[in-house]
Amino acid sequence: MNRWILRVSCSVALLLIAQGVLAQEFSADVVNTKPGSRGQLSKVYAAKDKVRFEVTSDNPAMGPSAVIFDDARHTHTLVMADRHMYMDVPTPTVKYIITNYWRVQDVNDACPAWKKMSEETGTDKNWGSCTKIGNDTLNGRNTVKYEGVSKKGEKMHVWVDTKLHVVVKTDEGGFELRNIQEGSQPSSLFEVPAGYIKFDMGGAMRQPH
Repeated sequence: MNRWILRVSCSVALLLIAQGVLAQEFSADVVNTKPGSRGQLSKVYAAKDKVRFEVTSDNPAMGPSAVIFDDARHTHTLVMADRHMYMDVPTPTVKYIITNYWRVQDVNDACPAWKKMSEETGTDKNWGSCTKIGNDTLNGRNTVKYEGVSKKGEKMHVWVDTKLHVVVKTDEGGFELRNIQEGSQPSSLFEVPAGYIKFDMGGAMRQPH
């Protein structure tokens, strides 16, 4: 299994944790388990064809922000709370990765889809093997555990929640969904708050320095 897939999934896909046309709505804490992260927390809310991911940026100027992905509209919106601003961001590649990696169609046979995605995105140079280890329990929830081994012999593991059909943990790159709460999510979470101003990226780049 390609290390790049896992690295992108935890650093980008989870920063966007998006797309997910999920029949099961839920919220969860996203814990960064990467060494040196000190267990940093983020939050994800999933509602069928919408996902909201909240994160506090390392950049103090950014402040707390949220990323809202609407699959029905094919939009990805960054909401900056402190600035009362938002901006639309194109994410075709990230969407593809999340659709075919983070969200798992067949929890008991995920390897073929992951390999196909790796091949179609040209990231399969280090692909070695992908093996289903078997059923496992993670934070009290039923999961299926997979092991990936790169051509260099590097091992990594992925846990897929059997009910939510999403990756809930990887030990390579270091993330884990905890405190999962199933249930419908308020529609307001997936909307830009009234009064927010749209940020013009093109206009900002044209301004004199």
